[in-house]
Amino acid sequence: EIVRYAEEQMADGQAYLDEHAADFGAANWQEALAALSDLHPTIDGYYDSYSNVWNACRATAESHELVTWPDFPIRYVPRPAWSRQAAPYLYFLFYRSPAAYNRPPVHNYLVTPIDASMPAEEQEKLLRANNDSSIKLNHVVHHGSIGHHVQNWNAFRAESRIGQMAAVDCASRIAMFCGGTMAEGWAVYATELMGEVGFLTPLELYAEHQGRRRMSARAIVDVRLHQGRFSLDQAAAFYEQRAGMSPGAARGEAIKNSMFPGGAMMYLIGTDRIKELRQEMEWRWGSQFSLRRFHDQFLSYGSIPVALIAEEMEREMTDA
Repeated sequence: EIVRYAEEQMADGQAYLDEHAADFGAANWQEALAALSDLHPTIDGYYDSYSNVWNACRATAESHELVTWPDFPIRYVPRPAWSRQAAPYLYFLFYRSPAAYNRPPVHNYLVTPIDASMPAEEQEKLLRANNDSSIKLNHVVHHGSIGHHVQNWNAFRAESRIGQMAAVDCASRIAMFCGGTMAEGWAVYATELMGEVGFLTPLELYAEHQGRRRMSARAIVDVRLHQGRFSLDQAAAFYEQRAGMSPGAARGEAIKNSMFPGGAMMYLIGTDRIKELRQEMEWRWGSQFSLRRFHDQFLSYGSIPVALIAEEMEREMTDA
């Protein structure tokens, strides 16, 4: 059932990408998305660009009353020198969930370092990889602000002990996969939400369709690999041929899928279940519905499965 649904989503995403590439003066979707790399900060403004976008994201979320924004500041800093040689070979995250019971007053977000002493070609390559879109969608919205960071702040205050700790980052992914549909589903949903209120550019919105296509591909591989219907080589080939991944990225993603059963499908399932629940509660609450009320209550349960949160919110409505 999950594979059938994900295949439908992949087909819809591909159709949209093909149909709208011309909107950006491109011959195909690959050419359209390649233009994102051309839009990047200067080397002098590189570090400031992260915090500037973070502040803009918070201002947009508050002006549209999307969620109660916590007092939980982020500081974007260069990745420590001691970690730079080892980081590419480890599960070394830019954003790691703050400790649930020892929260720092300001949380450090570790960004790829750059300086003027680097060769010009290396500087350009780094800036193109960490372009305006990557900074906004990945490092700010998804991870460092309304996505994981806001969700983590709420999770630490949940009544459920599992809800407090399940999505905390450990040596190898999150502590308990039962928190995945909430943690990853919310971060993807939050990016779409910021698109709804105009925070994303038209090209960034277009790029989100490719992101959803890849997310659907990961759900397909997750199921087929662990059913024994895909070998590791077949999974990597699927990513290359159907999701537009490079050979190296495709192989790495397939290996990650092999190590964490269920870890890839939770993005798609969590995101779409949140959207379904929002529609359901909008109907149930009627004139009392607001995005902030829904999001605040939803996040208050912590990092437990979205399906259980939906049951609880619907039960509370019935009891009321």
